[in-house]
Amino acid sequence: MNLQQPDLATTNRLIMIFIGMIAVAAVALAIALIVVAMKAVGAVKALTATAEDMKAKVLPLLDVATDIGKTGREMLHDAAPKVKVITTNLMETSDAARSAAKQVDATITDVNQRTQKQVARVDGMVTAALTTTAEVVETVANGIKGPVQRVAAMAGQAWYAAEGLLARFWPRGPRAE
Repeated sequence: MNLQQPDLATTNRLIMIFIGMIAVAAVALAIALIVVAMKAVGAVKALTATAEDMKAKVLPLLDVATDIGKTGREMLHDAAPKVKVITTNLMETSDAARSAAKQVDATITDVNQRTQKQVARVDGMVTAALTTTAEVVETVANGIKGPVQRVAAMAGQAWYAAEGLLARFWPRGPRAE
């Protein structure tokens, strides 16, 4: 029975202990929250200081970039008509250059055709001259060769005749003294 009906004083004491533990835990939690809040405030202050530093450094850069943008826009606005004029002149120059190139091409084609004709003419002349020279050389060689062969044949016959005559007058053999 003792276990089934506990004593009221013991129960009250246990409840007080548990309530005290909860109160201590709540105080510890409050202290932890205050510490976290203080750290958060410090981090926010550091972040704010960093943001202010960046703001102080970036804003002049943005001003310079804005000035550069305005200057660039003004330069483009001023240069647009000049670029149009240059483009127009370039197109006209391109047309003139194309026309001149066509004329040069026609001239080169004409010179090439004339050169080919002259080369063919000179080739024909050189071929005719070489053919004629070869024919003249052959004719001269035949003209000289025939008489020279006849003279050589006659000289050979004269030699044999002279040798035969000399052989009659001067016999070859042991001399009789």
